[in-house]
Parts: sequence; structure tokens; C-alpha cells
Amino acid sequence: MFTARLGVRTRILAIALVPSLTLLTLGTVTAGELLRDSYRIRDWVEDLDRVRPVATELLAAVQDERLLSLRRLTGDAEVPELPTARARVDRGFDALERADALRHRPATGMAQQRATFAGAVTSMRAAVDGRRIAPADAYAFYNAPYSLFNDGFRRAQQAAPDPMLATAVSEAVRLLSATEAMSRSNAVALALIGSEGRAFAADEFTTQAGFYRAEIRNLATEFGAPRNGPLLELMTGAAWRQLSEVESAVHERLHGDPDAALPVAIEAWQDTAREVTGRLLAAYSDQHRYAAGSAADAARRAETSGLRTAIIVTASSVLALLIAVFLADRIIRRLRRLRAATLVVADQRLPAAIRHAETGGAAEPVAPAPEFDAGRDEIGEVARAFEYAATVAVTAAAAEARTRAGVRAVFVTIARRSQQVIHRQLDILDTAERASDDPALLDVLFELDHLATRERRNAENLLILGGSRPGRRWRHPVPVVDVVRSAVGETADYLRVRVGPMPEVAVRGAVVADMIHLVAELLDNATAFSPPPTRVDAAASLVTGGLALDIRDQGTGLTDSDLRHYNSLLAAPPDFGPGSLAADSRMGLFVVAHLANAHGVTVRLAESEYGGVRATVLLPAALLDDLPARTPPADRPGTVARA
Repeated sequence: MFTARLGVRTRILAIALVPSLTLLTLGTVTAGELLRDSYRIRDWVEDLDRVRPVATELLAAVQDERLLSLRRLTGDAEVPELPTARARVDRGFDALERADALRHRPATGMAQQRATFAGAVTSMRAAVDGRRIAPADAYAFYNAPYSLFNDGFRRAQQAAPDPMLATAVSEAVRLLSATEAMSRSNAVALALIGSEGRAFAADEFTTQAGFYRAEIRNLATEFGAPRNGPLLELMTGAAWRQLSEVESAVHERLHGDPDAALPVAIEAWQDTAREVTGRLLAAYSDQHRYAAGSAADAARRAETSGLRTAIIVTASSVLALLIAVFLADRIIRRLRRLRAATLVVADQRLPAAIRHAETGGAAEPVAPAPEFDAGRDEIGEVARAFEYAATVAVTAAAAEARTRAGVRAVFVTIARRSQQVIHRQLDILDTAERASDDPALLDVLFELDHLATRERRNAENLLILGGSRPGRRWRHPVPVVDVVRSAVGETADYLRVRVGPMPEVAVRGAVVADMIHLVAELLDNATAFSPPPTRVDAAASLVTGGLALDIRDQGTGLTDSDLRHYNSLLAAPPDFGPGSLAADSRMGLFVVAHLANAHGVTVRLAESEYGGVRATVLLPAALLDDLPARTPPADRPGTVARA
């Protein structure tokens, strides 16, 4: 409704505006997405900066408490540093919980995890103080927090808004894993020395030490200069060499000489281990700062790209809009000239040419073209198309007059030829039925007989609509019940039709064929427009004016407007033509209307008590007769129709 009120100019401008507005919208969305990417990157960096320092401090504190707890369980009776290390762990968890709460997207369940750890660590510390727990169990307990840290950094890696940032975080996580493996190998080695090799399996030390050394070498190679500088400096330093010598001595004790001496005292060894751990954590911090710097660069690039995109798209949209408006104005002016010229042709010259053609004027009528040079582009093609359409309209008007006169003759010719073939087919089927004793074959022949009978009715439809009469005739009256049964036999879905009580009266032979045809069309409509499982009832009774036949279905029914339309058609059948059939696909009602009108029969449609449609056929007394002395057998559908 809204578009119908728009003028030509508005529509053309709307068509021109759509690409410009679409481009502007897409550009705005793209710029907005780039700016949102920048904000997401900055939020991600801020979250990582909040959590990373406290998480690193907590990891170092847990590593320290793990080492001191294993010393308490495997060697020293008293470890005075242990209470300080435990307090450091508690403070680290408090700091991590506070830092996580400040993130843009805090981790779910942080408070619950803290409470769970607090309850478990209290029991663990009491067991360590009382030396009531195996070193391996304490070692496993203090290893567990690292999995939480690792999962957190893995989630940060997955949430990275840029693949390069995800790679940088992945490298940092690998460096942190190597640091944790170094700390574990040191704690296991110290516990093995203190317990004379009984606290752990030797493979645990070998696995952890081998992993962190191989991973540090790989990362130093993958980082490349200058990022690998701290790692290369560490691996070439005295602390790394001294730690390697201690680890080799521990390996010799575990797999060779149990009395092999350590190259340095335990205190010096642990000082060296703390130095290496600190430098690895410092390298991890450097890698994190590299990732944060890369993220900041990515955020700046996203902001710059967003602003540049917004400027370019806005300028392009405005320029495209100006060009579109200019071109639309030119097109509108030409269309208005074409409109004025075509209206002259449509209102004056074309109607006159059509009237001349319909009255038998020129054999090849030609409609006048608009007096306007529309050019050779698409607008010119529209003008030439209108000229062609006008010519076709004039030609079609003349042809329609000739077609209307010949269509009835065509209907009759086609129907007569079809009837000849169908009658021959029915004769052959009769012969086959009489000659066959096979019940299965007879069923097939009866079905073919039924199909041929229906096809004969279709051919008779063409005869009736063409203004002719069917070829079937009866010389004697036929009982009403046989007429109805024959109509049922010509119905497609005849098994759904139930024939009710019928009065003992006959239909005059001259109208038997037409009445069978009329009733069959109504039964076909009833079965076609009602659900397959439902039944169609046909019953008749004598009334004051003659015989009333009621046909009731259980379909969806018709609206009041449809009932009025079809009843008016049945009361006064229109002059049949292809146009009228195209307007209403129920050809059977056209046939019923013509047959009823030819014999003074009244047909009315109404709503049935089942909710469907009730068709009432009133045969006047002039079409009825007494029952004949002998009626033809009617033991199956189609018998009377074949008489």
C-alpha cells in the first residue's frame, strides 16, 4: 500500500539510493567492527595485565611451598622458611581473586575454587608438619594449582582477538610450562637426595628435567633475535652450567653410583635453582610484554583501519548519491516525455484501432507508434515494446472474435472423435468381460470399464459446453435408483458414495443421459472437495413439484460469497468460453448449469448439516414417469449408463 502511493521520481530515486545507503551501512558496520576489535584487544590486554603478575607470583609461591614441604618430608626435621612460604601462597590467592574480579569477564567459580583449595591446603599442611603423608602425594597436591593457571592462560589464548596474539600467548604458556617443569625437577631431585632415592621414581626427575631443557632450547630457536636474548644468555651462563652439573650428578646417583658426590653444596644448589627460576620467570614476563605490545599495535591498526574505512565509505557514498540523483533526474525527464506520448496512443489511437479490427477492418492491423523519439537505450526499448504490445492487442482483439466463434466447433469435433474411440473401447471391454471367468481379470476389466465410462463423461462435457448434445439416448423410462447408481458408477471415487432411499418413480428416457451426467458431476464435486475417509450421501424423495435429489458431503464447505456465486451460475448459466473457464476451474458446475437449464431442472447449493455442502436437484414432474414393467439389471456401476 505504501509503495503504491510513491511517484515515479521517488521510486527511481529510491532505487538509486539503495546501493548508496547499503554501501554506507556496510562501511559503518565495518568501521564499527574494526573499532570494536580495537576495544576487545585493549580489554583483553588489560585483563591479561591484571592477572599475569599476581598469577606468576602465586605460581612462584606454590613452587616454593612445594619445595620446602618435600624438604620437611624427606630430610630436614625443621624447615623454618615454611611458614613464610605458606603465608605467601595465601596472599597470592587473595591477590589473584581480587585481580580476577576486576577483569572485564571474571572467571566463573573463582571463589569456589579458592574455598576448595583453602580447605584442602589446611589438611595438607597439617599432614606435612606431622610427616603423615607420602612425598609423592604432597608433590601431586602442589602440582594441581598449576593446571588451574595453565587452563586460565589457555582460555586467554583462545579468547585472543587476533591469531598473532594467540601465538604469542601460546609461546608464553610454553615458557611457563618449562619453568614449572624446572621447578618440579628441582623439588623431586632434592626429595630424592633427602630420602636416598626412596621418595619418587627416578623417571619423574628425568622426565621433568629433560622436558624443560629441551623446551627452553626449542623456544630459544623459535623466538629468534632479539626475543631469544634472555634465554641464550641464561643457557650460556654459570648458573645454567652449575645446575646442569648438579642434575647430572643426581642422575648418576639414581642410575649409577649411589655415592656420587654433588658438585656443590645443597644450599648453593638451591640458590642456583632459584636464580634460574627467577630468570625464566623474567623471560616469561618479557614474552608477556611482547604479546601486550603486539596487542597494542593490533589495536592501533584496527582503530586506524576503522577510521580510514569510515572516511572512505562516507565520501564514496555521498559521491555515489550525488551521481545517482543527477542520472535519475535525466531518466525521469525522458520517462515523463514517453509517458505523455504513450498516453495519447493508449487513450485515443489504440482504442480506435482495436474497434476497427474487431469490425473486420484491416487483415493485418498495425497500432500507431508514439510520436516521440525515445532513443536507442533501454527507455527506447520500452517505447518500442509498447508499440509492439499495442499491435499485439489489436491483432488479439481481431483473433479473439474469430476464436470465440470457432471454439465451440472445436469442442464438438474433439468430443465426437473421443466418443467414437471410447464407445469402441467399451464394446471391447464388454466382450472381454463376457468371455472371462477369472475373477481377478474381471476386477481389472471392471476397473477399466469404469475409467472408460468416466472418460466418456469428460467427452460429453465438451459436447455440452460446445452447445451440442451427448449421443446416448434411452427410449424407455429408467427408474430413479438406476439413474443415480449409473451416476455413481461414473464417479471417480464411487466407493465413498452411499445411495439412500429412492422413490419408485422413473425418469423419462429422453433426459436419462443428461440426468446421469448431471448427478455424476455433482457427486464428483462432492467426493473431490471432501476428505478421503468421509462419505457422500445421495437420497431422493417426491415433493410437490416433482422429485428432489439431495447430495450431501462432509467437506470444508463453501463461504457465503461462494455459495451466492455458484447458485447464481446454476440459475443462469453464462455463455461459455475459454475466458470463463479460466476464471473458475470447476468445469463440472458449468456443465451442470447448462444441463439443468436445458431441461428446466433446478440445482441449488447450501450448507449441509455435516458442515459440508448439500446439492439439491429438483426434477420437475414433466421429466418423471411411472416405473416401466421391466427395468434393466443394475448390479454394478455403469449398467444403465451402458444401456
